[in-house]
Amino acid sequence: MKKIIGVIGGNGVAATNKLCELIENKLTLEGAFRDVHHPEIIIYQATQAPSRSMFVEGRGPSYIEDYVNIGKKLKDTGVSVLCMCCNTAHYAIEEIQKRVDIPFINIIEEVALEAKKMKKQKLGLIASDGCVIGKVYEKWFDKIYPEAQIIYPSIDFQKEVTRGICNMKNKNRFLEDNHPDRPQTIFSNLYNHLIEKGAEIVIMGCTDIRVDFNKENTIDSLEILVNKIINLTQNEK
Repeated sequence: MKKIIGVIGGNGVAATNKLCELIENKLTLEGAFRDVHHPEIIIYQATQAPSRSMFVEGRGPSYIEDYVNIGKKLKDTGVSVLCMCCNTAHYAIEEIQKRVDIPFINIIEEVALEAKKMKKQKLGLIASDGCVIGKVYEKWFDKIYPEAQIIYPSIDFQKEVTRGICNMKNKNRFLEDNHPDRPQTIFSNLYNHLIEKGAEIVIMGCTDIRVDFNKENTIDSLEILVNKIINLTQNEK
């Protein structure tokens, strides 16, 4: 049977939409010319689930029960592999996967494998407060690539991460180029800050970032998910 991918999305909505766009673009550029050349994907825009970051920060209710229930709904539709279009949600990926009882694509694990393959040891990380506080990246890097050093933004620049993510979800992302409130400007400044702090490469550790920012010398977690979905589904054909 062909693999059907289930996506727990809506975190954010634009990032999940971007996931579909990137998959379609990549496959079409690689030669797809019919609908049948693209993977079957079932997406649940989990917009009503509590904030992942606020929960891990200790400032809000848990999203875990919602994600388990959504995962089970997707499983019932016949999906064979699940993923979460949110880095911070991976704080509880092992619990969610165990309770849903279906394989998951682990974005953080895949990023760690990519960093190890690239042999970059000083890694800047742009991620939500919850992802940082919950040490989501450290957990998997310690297992897969312990030689790596994760470099974080300074306190003031970490506040800019939050502002950039929030502005990605509102109309600020439609502002003119170089506007100080446009996410691409905010994340460009964050990228430069991390390079100045000694990072060899920067991890875009929030899927929202790619909606309005793309740069060479980064490991984009959303692109990592795109490639994994394509590899899982196209290798069967």
